[in-house]
Amino acid sequence: MPVLWILLLVGLLGGDAEDDGRRGNLLYEQGEYEAAESAYRSALSALPDSTGKVYAALQNNLGAALYRQDEFTDAQAAFTRAHEAALSDEERARALYNAGNAAARDGSLETAMDFFRRTLLADPSFQEARANYEIIHRQLQERRPQGGSPPPDVDPSAFAERLKRQAEALVAEQAYSRALTLMENGLERDSTVRAYRDFIQRLRDVSTIDDLP
Repeated sequence: MPVLWILLLVGLLGGDAEDDGRRGNLLYEQGEYEAAESAYRSALSALPDSTGKVYAALQNNLGAALYRQDEFTDAQAAFTRAHEAALSDEERARALYNAGNAAARDGSLETAMDFFRRTLLADPSFQEARANYEIIHRQLQERRPQGGSPPPDVDPSAFAERLKRQAEALVAEQAYSRALTLMENGLERDSTVRAYRDFIQRLRDVSTIDDLP
């Protein structure tokens, strides 16, 4: 998975919280992740409440320090708290993206895919989340019987198979809406295209995200 998003925190805090937050960032940059975790927890304990931009930033960075120690479940929980406290779509998208990475490393692929989908709903331009969404989807398909082949209740015709290859080529170009239109039009001509209903539903999900302002 691509690198995590970290906040520098400089100028965001005050008093002991600022000192601990900045110390945590320095330790993180030096690869001292356990010490960074301790500094972020200390900064959090110095805050008057569990809300707002500062709390969200510290939870995000705490999650990153935990992630670097392979504590993926705890990291996901910290990123989730960061998302809940975030005040902007950008902050929410960053926290959700980080939570998706943690869930993926923890082996919870469906949860990770949902986090990346929610990241894109918050920020449709988040290309790293889009790439991870596709990666996780392919991994889930590979885990299914027969590598995610068409369901047994219908066999795709030669036309349906050709149509799917064309749609996959459009997906490779990130032309999701065109790929969806191609498959839906094909379904009207040939009912066996429904063999690829999971693929069509995924195209609908991603196309909905792309259509957001």
